[in-house]
Amino acid sequence: METSKQIAFQCTPGVAWRGCRRPQQAVIISQAEAPKIEATLHPVRWGLIVGLAIPILLLLSFLIAKGAGQDALANYAIRCVRYFAALELIALLLLARLGLLYEQRAERRDRKLYPAPGRLVDIGGYRLHLACSGEGPTVVLEYGHQGSYLDWYPVQPQMAKFARVCAYDRGGYGWSAPSPKPRVPSVMAEELHALLHVAGEAPPYILIGHSFGGLNALAFAQKFRGEVAGVVLVDASLPEVMARLRWQDRVRLRLMQAAIPFGLPRWRGRCGSAAPEEIRGLRQAISCRSSLYGTFYREWSSFPQSATEVRAITSIGSIPLIVISRDPSVAGNSAREMTWSRLQQERVKLSSNSEFVVAAGSGHDVPMERPDVITAAVKKIAAQVSDTGGHPGNSVR
Repeated sequence: METSKQIAFQCTPGVAWRGCRRPQQAVIISQAEAPKIEATLHPVRWGLIVGLAIPILLLLSFLIAKGAGQDALANYAIRCVRYFAALELIALLLLARLGLLYEQRAERRDRKLYPAPGRLVDIGGYRLHLACSGEGPTVVLEYGHQGSYLDWYPVQPQMAKFARVCAYDRGGYGWSAPSPKPRVPSVMAEELHALLHVAGEAPPYILIGHSFGGLNALAFAQKFRGEVAGVVLVDASLPEVMARLRWQDRVRLRLMQAAIPFGLPRWRGRCGSAAPEEIRGLRQAISCRSSLYGTFYREWSSFPQSATEVRAITSIGSIPLIVISRDPSVAGNSAREMTWSRLQQERVKLSSNSEFVVAAGSGHDVPMERPDVITAAVKKIAAQVSDTGGHPGNSVR
């Protein structure tokens, strides 16, 4: 492998839509329709507006009547306020009960239709889900923050033709139990290491990390260097631009966490509705879970510590490293995108055996938009594994 070599993969005739840039016209239509959809008042908003408006109007009537000396009218208005408040409370409790029954029934259906496709492996008091397929060098897939192992579904079948590909759910995601440990790359790397060893998946491993998952892949390569055959960073998160958890995001995540048991997000199609049709049901089954949003909250809250850990990783020796970055031209080569691309390219310095790859025509979601680029990178590292009898990444310079 040549050091710090830049390659730009191009779309080729006959490649499925995920492998090439989507038509610009479709993007424009989607962006134009989005504000209309967001502005639509759905039944929940109407219910809240009516539920608040009636008591407020009655209370204003009470204050006006009281100020005008109309005590009889004021007393009538305050009785109506109490009446409507009691009625709304009863209605709210009834709806909450119906929502609980709806969500519980839906979750039972999900468990029946979508059992864990892999194994649930105990790593010391809690179990993580691991699903492996194929034969050859072991490839381990790490997805991004608020993602799932389904993010790799266009990639895994392709790689399983020449490698043993293992996708897993981090603690609290998918079918995995929530982890009691901190949600930082060093800890999650240790959990992944324990999972692979208990499951009997033999090293050396080729690690692929997309977005936030790239930080976990780097932490794994640093901690367990002797068990790593190569690393592929797919538009991996940059410590310099990792956003802190704002109060608005805290409120949103906590509201989702509280609302899911009552079936509201499922009813409104907020769980997995944007997924491709072939995996929509499965995505919904692993997304409509209150504990999942608790995991999102913990993981995002730990971004400052995660960024500090990754900044401390200055080298992974001579382990083969391929850094795949999104195409800055997709966003018009803006200053922000050019800075992102430059910082991604600087990551080749982490290894003395590295390449920089631009996934032409792809935005951040490279696994969906250019799975062929990732597959080509893994094939290159897998060939080195075969040529060296299994481990090109042992030496450290």
